[in-house]
Amino acid sequence: MPTLTTEMLQHKAGAKSFWRGLGYRDSVVELRVLRRHVAARVDGADSYSVELAWRDGQLAGECSCPYGEQGFFCKHLVAVGLVLLDRGHEVPPADAEDVELRSHLRTLDHERLVELLYHQAGRDRSLYELIYDSGEPAEPAHGVEERGHVR
Repeated sequence: MPTLTTEMLQHKAGAKSFWRGLGYRDSVVELRVLRRHVAARVDGADSYSVELAWRDGQLAGECSCPYGEQGFFCKHLVAVGLVLLDRGHEVPPADAEDVELRSHLRTLDHERLVELLYHQAGRDRSLYELIYDSGEPAEPAHGVEERGHVR
């Protein structure tokens, strides 16, 4: 996993957003280093939600500001990254064990888990395939199509 550096932040944001982000370090509030990402709120003209994470070995960020919503690595993301560095923290690896999520999933009843997976698999082809490839499916109802075959 790569290590967060000021050079990486400057490269991701570009010179203008990086220098503007330097001035926003004191505006970073509610900084939380979670299992697989960092979440924060940055107060400026408005209050913005910020997340930093590793995706495919690259630093990725999301911010609710207008510039960030266009997909750019904005000054708010830079500010959060700089505060992390100042405090000696890192952006956690994407494959870190998410104990809180596993624990929460165990509290959900079977039907709720089925509905959540069904809804998400309808929008995520890789999850859909993973579900079908994870074991023997239950016997489908008579006449129901099963992965390209009619029973």
